[in-house]
Amino acid sequence: MESKKHYKLYKSGKQWKTLAITAAVAVAGVVSLNNVTVNADVTSSAVATVAVAQTSSASSVVLESSTSAVATSSTSEASAAASSAVVSSSASSSVTSATSSVVDAASASTVASSADTAATSATSSSEVRVTSASSEARTVSNSSSVATSTTSLTSQSTESATSDSADSSATLTQDSSVTSAEVVTREVAAVATSSTKNGWVSENGTYTYYTNGEVASGENYSYLPSISGTGYNWYLVKDGVALSGVQKWYGSYYYFEPTTYLKLDHQDYVKSQWGLWYMVGSDGIVQSGVQKWYGKYYYFDPVTYLKLDHQDYVKSQWGDWYMVGSDGIVQSGVQKWYGKYYYFDPVTYLKLDHQDYVKSQWGDWYMVGSDGIVQSGLVQWYGHYYYFNPVTYLKATNTTFSYNGMSLTADNTGIITGTTTSSQFLLKIYQATLDGWKEYGVLPSVTAAQAILESGWGQSALATEANNLFGIKGSYNGQYVIMSTAEYGSGGYYYVNAEFRKYPSFYESVVDHGYFLYSNSRYSNLLHQTGYATVTSLLQSDGYATSPTYASSLNNVITTYGLQSWDTEAGV
Repeated sequence: MESKKHYKLYKSGKQWKTLAITAAVAVAGVVSLNNVTVNADVTSSAVATVAVAQTSSASSVVLESSTSAVATSSTSEASAAASSAVVSSSASSSVTSATSSVVDAASASTVASSADTAATSATSSSEVRVTSASSEARTVSNSSSVATSTTSLTSQSTESATSDSADSSATLTQDSSVTSAEVVTREVAAVATSSTKNGWVSENGTYTYYTNGEVASGENYSYLPSISGTGYNWYLVKDGVALSGVQKWYGSYYYFEPTTYLKLDHQDYVKSQWGLWYMVGSDGIVQSGVQKWYGKYYYFDPVTYLKLDHQDYVKSQWGDWYMVGSDGIVQSGVQKWYGKYYYFDPVTYLKLDHQDYVKSQWGDWYMVGSDGIVQSGLVQWYGHYYYFNPVTYLKATNTTFSYNGMSLTADNTGIITGTTTSSQFLLKIYQATLDGWKEYGVLPSVTAAQAILESGWGQSALATEANNLFGIKGSYNGQYVIMSTAEYGSGGYYYVNAEFRKYPSFYESVVDHGYFLYSNSRYSNLLHQTGYATVTSLLQSDGYATSPTYASSLNNVITTYGLQSWDTEAGV
């Protein structure tokens, strides 16, 4: 009866088979069953298949081989006492050929058993020893001939054994296509496989990619199965770990979305893993220079890649210069920079490079010079003079005022005229004297005094007929007039007829006067001199005029009309 109970336990073994394998894995030492000998009846032409069973209490495995007999009741009692589960397996109709079969199964924490069973004769006995510390399970079947089909177990012992054999035969018939050894092997292999990491594994707050429990070393941009589980995607991986946030790759900085770990595929202003904000393009690259974002242009430092946080005049990635505010936005309109006001075109955002009368971002109009600077003072524009207040920079209208020795008035459109004859003359030569300094280095106050003294305030015949204010002889662009002129010699003044240059206006006459001094080497010593008294003295000593009082006469005119203020206006 004890043997019968033992077989019935096996009969329902499928229900606890997994538990038995787990228990065997937990064994930490070597358990051997001593003094337990199992007799196996083996036919001369067949080899018994080794079956593996495990007990939950003694953690031992008994392999029993038999073709025609079942363990006797005394053996069953010994097995029951040791809490061992005995599995009897016969060579069924599906037993394979006489080839040796070896099954290896390994697991990280599995303790397997190895057993060697040798069958030498029909009457020999097999002793089985199980070692739980071994790392591999082997089932070996040796035979000299092919096992033939055995469809049932034959009862050759007692009446009780016959009954138990019948029960066992019924149980084994259900698994005739797969041997017990094969089942155990597959289950052990499944445990080993399930414990090996493969693919993406979520750990330590990120994702790591494994291949057979291993990770690739180094940093690579790899095409891998998607973390989301659908399809494949590209990931930046370092030592198997998927990277996110701002990452440097081949000289550029990229942004990888911290949720999907994918490279950003649209423009966005994003927060990095260290808390700073960056502009990222649709290619996922962190941007620098001038970038458009929601209708405005921003500037990002090409070194730090951060948005500029202070006003600066910066060079863009394509070489043009822009004014950027403290909010990082590229500015347009009127902007103050280092004590001066500049105008930046609202379409191109570039500093204006030509003179123009422009409307500011707040609606007022300003005169801007060719250097982009908003102008003040007396400014010539399309043949007329206008006056712009040096405080507000706005055009003056309907007012009378004095400016640099001139008495002036502005009408309702802002056009300026002189209120006196002398003021009207000075107004005509004013801009020309400033330009003569800029181009040739001749002091404005001295040029104006010479024009006054030599042309009689523009009333001489040469001035009225040829716009020639300085009595320069020769021709101008092939134009000249012949006039009688007084010369001073050893015998005093005398008159001669000579060719004199003819100019389109007073402006050309004044500028040409500067060129005349600049192009004659004997006057080179007076160029770019900043003191008017020095310049007048050099003019006389260099032989510009024959009158011995020429220098003092010029000085008197300059001081009387306050023409030294013109030098200040020119930036001398």
